[in-house]
Amino acid sequence: MDKLENIVNAFNTASAGVNSKEAGVNYPLAYGLTMLGAGIAVLGSGLVSIGQGLAVAKACEAVGRNPEALSKIRTLLILGLGIVETGSIYCLVISLLLIFV
Repeated sequence: MDKLENIVNAFNTASAGVNSKEAGVNYPLAYGLTMLGAGIAVLGSGLVSIGQGLAVAKACEAVGRNPEALSKIRTLLILGLGIVETGSIYCLVISLLLIFV
């Protein structure tokens, strides 16, 4: 049962990254995993940016092939980029929560 308690305490985020002299225990595993999660969330935000760049490139190609459809393509592009950008904002919020809370 002590092994299970040690494993559970390794994920105690309340004292992660804190050197407590009286307890004599530090929880670097939980702190490290939290920072890893924040890094993955920021990576997700970067991938969203790549997707937006590809969408704009395809829209430019479509306008080049059919200039009469500019208004329809522009409307769909702005709508699509707005929807995709929410994913990037969610990733940013999650990473900030993981780092500071």
